[in-house]
Amino acid sequence: MKLHKRILNQDWAQAAVTALAAAYLRFVRLTGRWELRGWDNLQKLVDEGKPVILCFWHGRLIANIFGWPRGLALYQLSTAHRDGQLAGKTYQRLGVTPVWLDKNKPTEATRKLVKIIKSGGIGAITPDGPKGPRQRMQMGAIDLARLAGGAYLIPVSNSATRVKVLNSWDRLQFPLPFARGVFALGAPVEVPRKASDEELESIRQHLEDTLNTMTRALDAECGQETPEPGPSLPAPQAAPEPTS
Repeated sequence: MKLHKRILNQDWAQAAVTALAAAYLRFVRLTGRWELRGWDNLQKLVDEGKPVILCFWHGRLIANIFGWPRGLALYQLSTAHRDGQLAGKTYQRLGVTPVWLDKNKPTEATRKLVKIIKSGGIGAITPDGPKGPRQRMQMGAIDLARLAGGAYLIPVSNSATRVKVLNSWDRLQFPLPFARGVFALGAPVEVPRKASDEELESIRQHLEDTLNTMTRALDAECGQETPEPGPSLPAPQAAPEPTS
């Protein structure tokens, strides 16, 4: 393992890096102008006590924090490998609570997040993560919604006039200071607890199309080029039956 990777595995190094990263994001938010659209799509469900999960592409992960109101709890599924820990701990400093996903015990994180969502917490997931294909909706968010008793999935996207697009699998947008940006929430989609496989696939395709349409529109408004989605996913297998 390379030296910098060994260093970043240390708690003290992660604490220093995430503190600097959080400070940078606060500076970007302070110097930018961020517009929030579609908040009523979420607020109505929160007021009615409905279970809610936000869905956004992995490549738009960073700037989502700029549209999230301070003081409102958000629980985000985060991978426990080094890069995932750095991202999750950075967002934790900004008010987002990570729910750590251990690849050796994946069901534990799922059960924890389901419990949080059922009790009124707002969940968040990147449905094309953690490794893609880019901008292709996988079934994880839909299965999570079913397990949470039929939660609502809300598509979320963002873009900004000043970003650095990284050459990563997700073409991650890295926000820059002094930008104008938009954070948008789309119409919620209910996932029936006892939906058929055909209904679930229809929901999956609808959400994928909606997220890509939202992202292209926001990028066009902000003068950015939207990456092409990755290869289409194979036909999904039947989803597990939800537990009571």
